[in-house]
Amino acid sequence: MKNIKTVLIILLCLMFINTSGLCREPGSEEPTVSQKEAEILEQVIKLSEEDLETAIEFLSAKVVSNSSSALDFSLGNLYFQKDKLEEAEDAYRNALKKLPGFSRARANLARILIGQGKIDAAIKEFKEILLAGKTRPSTLTLIGYTFLLKDRPVPAETAYRQALLLEPDDINAYFGLAKCLIQQERFKEAIKVLEDLLEDNPLNKELWFLLANANLALEKSDRAVITLECARRLDLASDQALASLGDLYLNQGQADEALIVYQEAFSMEEPSIDRLLRAVEGFIMMRQPSQAAVLLKRGHILEQAGKVSWTPAQSCKLCWLKARQAHLKGEHEFALKAYNSLLEKDPLHGPALLATGDLHREEGRLEQALIFYERAGRIQDKEVKALIRQAQVEVDRQGYGRAVELLEAAQVLKPRAYVTRYLEQVRRLVR
Repeated sequence: MKNIKTVLIILLCLMFINTSGLCREPGSEEPTVSQKEAEILEQVIKLSEEDLETAIEFLSAKVVSNSSSALDFSLGNLYFQKDKLEEAEDAYRNALKKLPGFSRARANLARILIGQGKIDAAIKEFKEILLAGKTRPSTLTLIGYTFLLKDRPVPAETAYRQALLLEPDDINAYFGLAKCLIQQERFKEAIKVLEDLLEDNPLNKELWFLLANANLALEKSDRAVITLECARRLDLASDQALASLGDLYLNQGQADEALIVYQEAFSMEEPSIDRLLRAVEGFIMMRQPSQAAVLLKRGHILEQAGKVSWTPAQSCKLCWLKARQAHLKGEHEFALKAYNSLLEKDPLHGPALLATGDLHREEGRLEQALIFYERAGRIQDKEVKALIRQAQVEVDRQGYGRAVELLEAAQVLKPRAYVTRYLEQVRRLVR
């Protein structure tokens, strides 16, 4: 079966074959070809079915200064098929030099420029087409897409809506319109468009994900869960969508459901390590060490198998999460070793210093706890937590006066309501 792009090239070439016309009007939108040029295009069609390179060599030799712009346009299409974007750009520009009103050549040139990341240059070409007043619906849709790339949703929306007036069934225009509405935070309108699209395109993965995100933006987490579950049960949910669904379940306190979905999300050979670590961190924050252990095991397997490449930062975070999981589970000896190992690599790891102090305090080793809290207090952004923890140790050993001093110092740095209440309680103990 022929490559679909090759078939399109053949069809485009056929459009120019006009054995009755030997000239072209200077202001015409579409070029005509002579009898000889028509024969050239017919030969190009035959050659392109077998070998594009041969077709390109043949046609490029026939393109001269006074040949029809149709030949330059067809040559550009052949280059585009071979992903030779610079050569395609040159061919389309040559076609436009011969026939400036050739809107399809200008539209294809804009497509090439988008592919090269030259978005501003593409917009300039589209403006020429718009000013000529002969814009096709497909070109309007492409204009909308181009403005979306520039994060300019208002002109993009205008282009998409104009495209839909001319071609009401254009799914790409509807898709783009939904994205414009989301960018403008018009989520209710976006949801209506997305729901309409899903009725006719229920197997489109991205539509489900966009709908879930729009619902989340409106704080409709239940609707977002239903949306992602629908995608999951249709076997359409990507690993990113599944991870998001896991987050939602976890936020709703449904740890077991979250774990099931996370396991699906990270079951592939090369899952997102950052995403996996975030999921583990979520379980740790929710004080669910058993579920965290399952995902940590998955991370360990990936690490041992060399399936993924861990950055130093990811390895450090994994070590931290393993220590926290063991600490929450009551495995203090393992947790302490893990904390110490982490602190050997990073002596200024504030959370690890605080957690090590917590562990010592839980074990009744108050002097050692103070040592780690004092070390943490020398780290920026950890001073307040360290002062409060030191005050708690002083309360444990009935040093209420010192505890008041520490809490007052914490309040000077960053006043907090719960610390104010705690400070009043300790002051009463002093009296």
